[in-house]
Amino acid sequence: MSNPLYVALGDSLTVGVGSTLFYPDFVRQYHRILKDRFRLPVRLKVFARNGATTADILRSLAHPAVSEAVRQAGFITITGGGNDLLRAGRAWLKTGDDSIARTAVRKCLDQMERILSAILDIHQTGPLMIRVLNLYNPLFHVPGSSLWIEQYNQGLSALERFPFVRTADIYQAFTGYEPYLLSFDHLHPNPAGYRLMTQVVAELGFDPYQRSGSEHTGKLPEN
Repeated sequence: MSNPLYVALGDSLTVGVGSTLFYPDFVRQYHRILKDRFRLPVRLKVFARNGATTADILRSLAHPAVSEAVRQAGFITITGGGNDLLRAGRAWLKTGDDSIARTAVRKCLDQMERILSAILDIHQTGPLMIRVLNLYNPLFHVPGSSLWIEQYNQGLSALERFPFVRTADIYQAFTGYEPYLLSFDHLHPNPAGYRLMTQVVAELGFDPYQRSGSEHTGKLPEN
């Protein structure tokens, strides 16, 4: 029986900051969905760090344990960019210099593209389902802050040109409901926020392993 691997790459959202013992984070919830959907003992490996930037995620792919997991993976989720843009946003608030945020958006998108290119270079055989989560706005109460988050998310959607990459629109799902979906630190999702994130990603489907219904178009990697 195949024993597919789900690899979760990212930052504090992949770590699960803001979740609780009794209410699992996004990765654990999505892992359960994959096991239920495919009725297989899907393995899970998490490579994430609180505070990680897109540059950190890119560098992690050079680590032997990470690259080997990516090579074997059938499913990958990526959270990233939040720390890059949060740092830029704080600098923007202090200085009022919009160019700081614009530069951060460009650099962050470049790093995300390099992350996907590196993943596909490592995983050269067989199909691979990649889901990239876009960003909600933790500074939703600050006028003008949504502009550069929206610019980043728009650019991120262009990454769907890569094979089997889909972006999950977490921003749209959270907009207007942030006070109910963020934890006490006002930065990370609370359990309700993580449940919503999981739902949004799951609604993207499971291509390349299905097109519609239960029709499979790819074979899950066996390890």
